[in-house]
Amino acid sequence: MNLVSVGDWLTWAGVVLPLSALAWSAWQYVAIRKREEARHRFERFFKLLDLIGSDDQVSLHSKVGAIYELRNYSEYSEVIVRVCGDSKDRVSGSLAFMLQNEFTKTIEYFEKRDGK
Repeated sequence: MNLVSVGDWLTWAGVVLPLSALAWSAWQYVAIRKREEARHRFERFFKLLDLIGSDDQVSLHSKVGAIYELRNYSEYSEVIVRVCGDSKDRVSGSLAFMLQNEFTKTIEYFEKRDGK
């Protein structure tokens, strides 16, 4: 490419500058969407913890499902292992073994995944 005249430079700038602006806008859009998704993901994670710790009339199977779903949040594995470890000894009732079993399996899942 031989840019010798002012017209050549203007033509080149007329192509490159809009494409640069478009690329910048696309990058900003993706960055914003990633931040939004991270925030929504944290909110879903927090709702799962809320459901698991709830003493309201939440079905046992919903709690078991929520404990299992925690495995999809590997970025919070440290806190999940601590919460599951603390919680498995605190559940009571005739079907407490179901929750204790799921807490144990979730702990084992993260320990195996993290190589501990």
